[in-house]
Amino acid sequence: MIGALRRTGVRLALLGVAAYLVFLAATLPASWVHYALERASGGALALGDSRGTIWNGRGALAARSGDGFRAIGDIQWRSNPLSIFTTGRLSIAVTGSAPGADLKANVGVGLRSLRVQNLEASIPVTMLEPVIPGAALAKPQGRVRVTADSLEMGPGSVRGAATAEWSEAGMTGIARIGDYRLQVTGNGDSAAIKLATLRGDLRVRGDGQWTAKEPRVVRMRGVAETSPGRKELEPLLTLVAGGGSGNMRQFGWVLDI
Repeated sequence: MIGALRRTGVRLALLGVAAYLVFLAATLPASWVHYALERASGGALALGDSRGTIWNGRGALAARSGDGFRAIGDIQWRSNPLSIFTTGRLSIAVTGSAPGADLKANVGVGLRSLRVQNLEASIPVTMLEPVIPGAALAKPQGRVRVTADSLEMGPGSVRGAATAEWSEAGMTGIARIGDYRLQVTGNGDSAAIKLATLRGDLRVRGDGQWTAKEPRVVRMRGVAETSPGRKELEPLLTLVAGGGSGNMRQFGWVLDI
């Protein structure tokens, strides 16, 4: 009888410990998202003024700029912890807002992969200056819209497709040079990249590829040309395709990501 009571006591103790651990996990503060985001981005992104829990919260997203951070916008997330057991991924609904910008997406976080579904984001391109090297010098103008029905990324793997459109693009004080589209289509250990001009006097078209063999490199080749009589676009043509003569030039890019 004493042995039975002891076994019952051990079971109750274990149940109590498990319940306490569940309580701790359910009430972890949203500040933990800041630590995870900063670590995952290598210090490029941070989350301030965080409120709520890691499962349901909000905060102010910021990107590193020089020695400090530049505010991007408010972000809110809501997750379903039970999805870990039903799908093997933590499902998170994310929304964001800032002056002239908005974001919404469903994110699935797995052990070694990240899946983004129903992504819709529209932002002024100036908001990308803190996170794109050299963007502050180019003084980009216009808006960027990013969409993706489903895009999954893992170690050495990209599956799905995403599209980014830059409308009313401008740089270095020259406004509305064109509208551009970048499409990425992943097929596992490689991803095809296509760049096209929708309209404009600086026309750029090219094809590129990302491979698992070089996960930090994107290679692209293509052609850039300006409309006749647009001499003021010469500096931008040189920036895109290098020096040369004529208004049509081939380019080859090797981009570190």
